[in-house]
Amino acid sequence: MIRAAVTGGSLPVAGEIIKILINHPDVELSWVSEPDAEGALLSSIHKGLRGETYMRFCADTDFSDTDVLFLCSDIPGETAHFLASNSIPEHIKIIDASGDMLRCSTFADGDEWIFGLPELSRKPLVRGATKATVPPALTSAILLSLLPLVKNKVSTSDIHVHAVVAEEDAEPGEALALIDLEDSEHIIRALQSLDPDFNANMTFMVICGGWHRGISVSIHTRVNCSEDEALAMFSDFYSDHSFTFLSESLPNLTEVAGTNKCIINVQKVADRLVINTVIDDIIKGAAAMAVHDMNLLFGLQERVGLMLKAQS
Repeated sequence: MIRAAVTGGSLPVAGEIIKILINHPDVELSWVSEPDAEGALLSSIHKGLRGETYMRFCADTDFSDTDVLFLCSDIPGETAHFLASNSIPEHIKIIDASGDMLRCSTFADGDEWIFGLPELSRKPLVRGATKATVPPALTSAILLSLLPLVKNKVSTSDIHVHAVVAEEDAEPGEALALIDLEDSEHIIRALQSLDPDFNANMTFMVICGGWHRGISVSIHTRVNCSEDEALAMFSDFYSDHSFTFLSESLPNLTEVAGTNKCIINVQKVADRLVINTVIDDIIKGAAAMAVHDMNLLFGLQERVGLMLKAQS
């Protein structure tokens, strides 16, 4: 059994990781650290765990009883500080769910930190990697929408990205990003890992959707290929990936809520290719991706423990 541990255990993403891990057939949850909640039942904070586990939060870390460590934090720099302040044994695989180590990540075999989008980085993740960092959910949704085009070096004009996201601290319809996106550098360097010559101009519009979960991305760009050619590229790219699916109709968030699925619709409108993509931001975009990365790091079948039921 893989002995798993979680830090930042009171956070929502940690709660979702815990829910997946306690039902994972190859994992035993060893400890969950949250100093401010030491001694409290996990289920007292993560209500979905009531009746599933009677484990309690701890304050200390015990690396002697750990094979994989999930680092969850919502404070920038906290994960980097934790790694610098603790002597973590080399045999322990590390998955950064905070994104702190994203700037250190690459897409190449043998590097220390791997950019943890499985549809992009599966090969380095299964070829001896020991550390992965999960990209932000919106970054992942945008990349999943564009990877097949960039892989096939499809000539594109300006790429326009319109995203509607869940954001607790914003009002429904409130604009969160106009033209520029904070994480665009990670999107571009990920795309350039497939095509070093990729240099299309990208603009972003991000709006608060007023819902609790989910990201819906719509992208349009002029391309030099037909709709059938584009569909073939997407179908071929995702044919051996277990959680990304093409849809003939426009997808909606109810299809992916609570799952590790990404659903994509591709169609040509006049001279533009329009790509619509939906994911559950906290599951596919965070917790389940972290566990997916763990599966790959340990050489497990990537779907194990991640056949999650959709929520209506």
